[in-house]
Amino acid sequence: MTSDTMKLYKLIILYFLNKSKQDITNAVLSDFILEYGYTNYFSIQETLAALTEDEMITAEQTQTSSYYTITEKGKEILNLFCFQLPKDTMQQIENYLKEHNIQMVESTFTRTDYKKVSPDEYLIQCKVMERGNLLFETSLSVSTEKEAIDACRRFKQKSDILYSFLLKELSTD
Repeated sequence: MTSDTMKLYKLIILYFLNKSKQDITNAVLSDFILEYGYTNYFSIQETLAALTEDEMITAEQTQTSSYYTITEKGKEILNLFCFQLPKDTMQQIENYLKEHNIQMVESTFTRTDYKKVSPDEYLIQCKVMERGNLLFETSLSVSTEKEAIDACRRFKQKSDILYSFLLKELSTD
């Protein structure tokens, strides 16, 4: 990959993250870039790694997804080089964000992850996020990996009910 090509991919990702104003999954970024035929999956991953290493974006890893956020340094670089990003590419990003906004908000609203802490214990971490802000977070301990996977799945399905219940219980006597 040439340096000019890498620069274009970096600008696309920085512009996408800046315009979205929320954490974006690797899957969403890859979907956009692949849908418009900018490059292949491996070049996307190489670019994301370079941006992370250069501290222009941050990455949060879970068992099922990677979430990316633009940093202040990334915003500064984007402001300096934004003029090199083709106008039609910017328009494609803005159109994609508009068309997929609900899907992206839902995909970043609830986050779950688990890790093995001992031979017979898994720690589940569950978060409810809104536009990158943490609304609610809890951790649970279970005995098996299957229980951890099931609990993560159920939390994603019922997070709105759980959050509403907790908010109601904590705000009434």
